[in-house]
Amino acid sequence: MVEAATAADRRSRPIMPDLTGTALPPVLLLLLGIITVLPISALLIRAFLARDGGFVGLDNFIRYATEPGLAVAAWNSASLSAISTVIVMALAFPYAYALVRTRIPGRGFFRLMALLPLLAPSLLPAFGMVFLFGNQGWLKHWLLGESLYGPVGIVMASAFYAFPHAVLILSAGLSAGDQRHYEAARALKAGPWRRFMTVTLPSCRYAAISAASIVYILVFTDFGIPSVVGGSTNVLATDIYKLVIGRFDFEMGAVVGVLLLLPAVIAYGIDWFARRSQRSMITGKSVPIEPERLVWRDAALFGFAAVVTCAILAILGMAIYGSLVRFWPYNLTLGLQNYERLFTDDDEFRALGNSLVLAAGTALIGTTMVALSGWLVARKLGASGVRNGLQAVAMVPVAVPGLVLGLGYVFFFNNPANPLHGLQGTMLLIMLCTVAHFYTVPHLMAVNELQRLDREIDMAAQALRVRPAGAARRVYFPVLMPTLVDVAGYFFVNAMTTVSALIFLFTAQTRVAAIAVINLVEGSRIGQAAAFAVLIMAMSMVATAIQMVLRGLVLRSQSWRRRTT
Repeated sequence: MVEAATAADRRSRPIMPDLTGTALPPVLLLLLGIITVLPISALLIRAFLARDGGFVGLDNFIRYATEPGLAVAAWNSASLSAISTVIVMALAFPYAYALVRTRIPGRGFFRLMALLPLLAPSLLPAFGMVFLFGNQGWLKHWLLGESLYGPVGIVMASAFYAFPHAVLILSAGLSAGDQRHYEAARALKAGPWRRFMTVTLPSCRYAAISAASIVYILVFTDFGIPSVVGGSTNVLATDIYKLVIGRFDFEMGAVVGVLLLLPAVIAYGIDWFARRSQRSMITGKSVPIEPERLVWRDAALFGFAAVVTCAILAILGMAIYGSLVRFWPYNLTLGLQNYERLFTDDDEFRALGNSLVLAAGTALIGTTMVALSGWLVARKLGASGVRNGLQAVAMVPVAVPGLVLGLGYVFFFNNPANPLHGLQGTMLLIMLCTVAHFYTVPHLMAVNELQRLDREIDMAAQALRVRPAGAARRVYFPVLMPTLVDVAGYFFVNAMTTVSALIFLFTAQTRVAAIAVINLVEGSRIGQAAAFAVLIMAMSMVATAIQMVLRGLVLRSQSWRRRTT
C-alpha cells in the first residue's frame, strides 16, 4: 500500500523544469552567430566604409573596378574556375559511373584512390605539378611550350584538388537511381546507349549540377594553388591577400571579399536547389540499382579509372619524391634532409605542434557543438523561431569562402570596442574560425542521423517523465556516437589541411603547418615546403585510420545494433 501510494504520488508531482530545451538553443544560436554571422557582417559593412570609418557607399567598388589589374583578377578567377569545372566534370563523371554503375574489379581500391587527395592540403598537388611540369620538370615538354606557372598550372592543380569532391557527389547521385526504369527501358527494346541517354543522364542531372557548383566554389575561392603555381596570373584569392597583407588596404580587401562571396552564394543556391530536386526523385517504392555486366563498357571504364588513378598516384608520388631530393633539380640525391630541417628548426617544429593542437581543439569544440545543434534541431527542442534560426545559421558557412570568413574575423575581433577583442591572435580564435568554416557538413550529418529515429521515442520519454537531457544521454547520443566519431575526424583532417581561413589570423606563436608551407614557398624553399605538405598528408592519413578504428570499436561495443535471433 505504501509503495503504491508513493508511486502514485511520484506520478502526480510535476517534474522539475528542464532548461535544456529553453536555455541551450539560444545560447548555441548566440555562439554560432558570433563565430559566423557577425564576422561576415563586419566584412560586408567594411566594404562600404572609408579608411577613417565614414560611409562612402559604392565608392570602394568603383575604385576597384577602375584598377585594371584588379579587374583582370576577377576575370581570371571566373574563367579559370569555369575551365577547371568543365575538366573536372569530364573526368569525374565517367570515374563515378565506373564505381557505381559497372562491375569492374577493384572498385573499392579506385574509390580509395579518388578520395586520397582529400587528405592533403591543396598545395601538395601543386608541388607534384612543379616537379613534373615545372621549368625543370621531367615532363615539361608535355605542355607544348606553355609554362606551368600561370593559367595552365592553376587549372591542372585545381582539377586535381577538386576531383574527389565531384566524385563523391556524382557517386551519390548515380547510386540514387531506380532499377525499375531500366527494366522498363529493356522491355521497350532500348539498347545500352539509349538507356544511358534517356534514363541515366536525366536521373543524375541534379547531382551533376550540384557537383559542378561545388567544384566552381572550391576553385574560385582557393588560395593555396595560385600562390604556388599562379606565377604572374592574378586571381581574387591572391589579390585579397596582397591587398590586406602587402598594402594594408583593408577596405579594398573587404571589396574583394564581397566579390568572392557573391559567386559562392549563387553557386551554393544552385547546389541547394539541385540537392533538393535530387531527393524528390527518390520514393519509398524505388528499387536499388543493380549494375548490368557489359564487357566492352566495363573494360573501357576500367582502363579509364586505371589511367586517372595512375595520374593521381604520379602527382602525389612526385610530390613525395621531390620532398626527398636534396636540392631540386640540381642535386637529386635522395635523403631525409628536408624533413630533418623541419624537426630541427624551432619555428617549423612549433608550427607542426600548433597544427596538431589546432586540429585536436577544432575536433573537440566542433564535435561538441555539432552534437548539441544536431540534437536540438532534429528533435525539435526549444522555441521554433530559435530552432529555425539555429538551423539557418548552421547553414551559413557552407556558402562562405575561407578567405572571406578569415578576413571577417580580422574586422570583427580586431575592433577594440568588441568585448571579445582579447581573442585576437590566440589559438582559440583560430579554432573557432576553423569550426565555423567547416560546420555545415557535420551539422547536417548529425541532423540526418537523428531524424531517422521515430518520434515515438520522444513521446515515450515524455510519458515516462524523462527530461530531454536524460533522453539525449540514454538514447540519442549513443545512437549518434559513430557519426560523432566521423565528425571529429572530419574536423581534424580539415583543420590540418586548411589554409585560406587562417591566412589572416595567425601570429608568430600560432602559425600552423599549412601556413608554414606557404611561407616556405615564398622563401623559395620548395623541397622543405613539399616535405611539410607530405607530413600533413601523413598525419591526416593516420587520423583517418584512427577514426575508422574508433568507429568500428564504437559499433562493436553497441550490441543493441546487432540483430538477435
